[in-house]
Amino acid sequence: MTARLAITDDVFVAVRETPWDARAFGRPTLDITELSLAVEAGADPASDEALFLQFHALCEKSAAGLVTIRVDADRRAAIGRLQGAGFRYVETAYRLSCRNVARYEPPARVTRTVTLREARPDDHTALVAQAADSFRYGRFAEDPWMPADVNRRRQIDWIEGLLAGRARVLVADLDGAPAAFMALRVNAGIADLILAGTRPRAGILAYPLWIAVMKQLREEGVSRAETMISAANLGVVNLYGTLGFRFDQALVGLHLHRP
Repeated sequence: MTARLAITDDVFVAVRETPWDARAFGRPTLDITELSLAVEAGADPASDEALFLQFHALCEKSAAGLVTIRVDADRRAAIGRLQGAGFRYVETAYRLSCRNVARYEPPARVTRTVTLREARPDDHTALVAQAADSFRYGRFAEDPWMPADVNRRRQIDWIEGLLAGRARVLVADLDGAPAAFMALRVNAGIADLILAGTRPRAGILAYPLWIAVMKQLREEGVSRAETMISAANLGVVNLYGTLGFRFDQALVGLHLHRP
């Protein structure tokens, strides 16, 4: 289901169902994909009031237990209005990019290397376990009102879907077993780095993994690489900074939990 509610041409909200979240959450969930408010243009705030009345009626009709949204961090008026409607801040995320993969060169100080291979069916159990227990950042993990078991189910569902063919998954081994992975998609020469990680006590492979992935993308003729990360994950923030990625946008994530 997708829906667009509008008061005027400039005051509207677009909403979609998110079954991938609902499977973990146990109730219907929605995501706001577009939002334009009068308060941002200094117009009559009554239009926003009318919009949120329609929005809450839609949530009630769909029995939504959770509504999510990410908005540009500079949209402070919109963020304040969302909080006034019951949304709570849960995260800040960064959009990053490497705009010229063909010219990518790894930092000289990282000398350890890993060999990448495509994920195999016999890797799935180890990779699912890693995703279930290793990720402490992201919009579910950082939501203090989200039960930990819901975040765990969301991570499991996510990696299972990626391994089922929704992404290419590259693996690096340590001591004969999967120790690090990167899930990605490439479309029209642009790589989307979706999800990556190392197993516990294999963090030493983080830099070598990302460097090996970037080298492989360069060899395969990819022109640009993009990703989104949590601002709270300082290790990964520093990693991408060291690798030369550009920080393109800061997004604020808010959640509305409904009884």
